[in-house]
Amino acid sequence: MANEAFLPSSLQRMQEQFAGLTTRLRSGGHVPPGDIREWCQLGLELRHEAAVRQVCEALLAAPDVHSALRPYWLFFLGTAMLHERRVEAGAQAEREALAALCEAPLVYNPQPARRCLADPQVEAALWQALARLAAAGVRAFAHAGTLLGLVREGRLLPGDKDLDLGLMVHDLPVAHAVLTGEGWQPVRQLFAIDNLASYRHPRLDVVLDLCGLVAEPGGASLLGGFWTGGMPAAHQRLTRFPGPLGLVPRASPAGAIWALEDPGRWLEAFYGKAWRTPDPLFDTIIGAHNLIGFSALTQWYAYSRIANAWLNGYWEKAWRLTQLVLDRHTPDDALLRRVAQTLQAALRSRAASPTSVASAALAASAAGS
Repeated sequence: MANEAFLPSSLQRMQEQFAGLTTRLRSGGHVPPGDIREWCQLGLELRHEAAVRQVCEALLAAPDVHSALRPYWLFFLGTAMLHERRVEAGAQAEREALAALCEAPLVYNPQPARRCLADPQVEAALWQALARLAAAGVRAFAHAGTLLGLVREGRLLPGDKDLDLGLMVHDLPVAHAVLTGEGWQPVRQLFAIDNLASYRHPRLDVVLDLCGLVAEPGGASLLGGFWTGGMPAAHQRLTRFPGPLGLVPRASPAGAIWALEDPGRWLEAFYGKAWRTPDPLFDTIIGAHNLIGFSALTQWYAYSRIANAWLNGYWEKAWRLTQLVLDRHTPDDALLRRVAQTLQAALRSRAASPTSVASAALAASAAGS
């Protein structure tokens, strides 16, 4: 939801819809996967994660649970556990979802091409936000995929899903006041991350993420990523950037802004030495080169993203994410090797069809990796 609070009527409708879907699920009647997703989303938005978990556990324990639906219940069980701060248990549930997907019927659904940021008005909104923040004393700068597009291609990456700005954590409150004063609407996070804030543009279909950074002792480097209260430090998803933060003033179409003095160094930390080579399927959440270890939260993101892509029928993306985890984190993971082999075999099978050119290309790549 884009607003910080729900209107009473909207909240009541959501409660009624969630209750109705829950009754249908518990009755054992047929519920389409799309309704299952909607039920889980509603439950998490309403902060009913315990109810979501309990229903998933009950349905998984039923003797007649259908093999095609078992991965869904495991996937949403893992999601609910994350929201309960049971990160390790949630990651394990997502792994079980992957194992179940290896046994479930395969459904292919080509991932639609995204061009969320192709609209020139989106780039104009970015410059305006940076200029307003700079004028208010907030040293925010283009970060992550936003920086990558501007530096490597001289524009926003059309297929990126949002705008990313970096800033120091202590500047988040002032940045919030500036953006909301400009009409940006806070996005209510389902899983609260202390150093991340998201805002939706009032007219454009785009979200802007503020990614908070803190200096490590001594100032030689900066910590970013995701962290949240109530979880041990070893469970957080942390990234390390070169410090101290070197920013310089730059001109933009909307006025003076702050920019990284050495963006190439920042991008290499994030994307590795090959950051100049386009890779549309690269996932920074689980593949960033500056990740500190493979923490419980990072594992949850890895397994759930693979499972979610597979459940959506995006086999190419699921295969690429699986290879990313195997290559970067756990090369000896027997389950992920099985997942990769299952997806690779499915892609090869589709490649035999003359109507599946894109699948054939990726399957050939998979065979040669």
